[in-house]
Amino acid sequence: MLVDPEPALTDGTVVLRRWTVADLGCVRAASEEGRIHEATSVPERFTEKAGMAWIRRQQARIRAGQGWSLAICDARTAEAFGCVVLMPRPQARVAGIGYWLVPEARARGYATKAVRLLTAWGLEAEELDRIEAWVEPGNDASVRVLSRCGFEYEGRLRSFLQFPTRRADALVFSRTRGSGPR
Repeated sequence: MLVDPEPALTDGTVVLRRWTVADLGCVRAASEEGRIHEATSVPERFTEKAGMAWIRRQQARIRAGQGWSLAICDARTAEAFGCVVLMPRPQARVAGIGYWLVPEARARGYATKAVRLLTAWGLEAEELDRIEAWVEPGNDASVRVLSRCGFEYEGRLRSFLQFPTRRADALVFSRTRGSGPR
């Protein structure tokens, strides 16, 4: 059975917490971004109803054993500006990590802080042995985030990612228990 990180994960700059109704503005901004909804379940066309349905799905993930979907928030204001997920893979004690930020929150180190927090928690508190990430070639910002968080490049899976209108290669990165920064 999966459990929420308690207390919420924070480094004093960002806090990772469950999604709430107050986060509809973040979901709206992600829907309008253009690429976030292509690779995630964020609604392509935002309505309050679609945004609320998305938030409810994120809240239900842990209860359904599908993993953790947490809002990335400003530690001072609690305003959400992104998402970080940790989803179990079919292999025992392995999970995949994913993340996105709304455009105005990018290039400030928030993704690195969120990935670092959730990775450390997953490897330590949840006793995962491996956390991996699949990144589309050309997503240099995500590659930098993963590198700063101690993930190592493992290889390329050709035509692995499925998007609504296309397929793409995936660059595979991983971090294992006992590796990378703390």
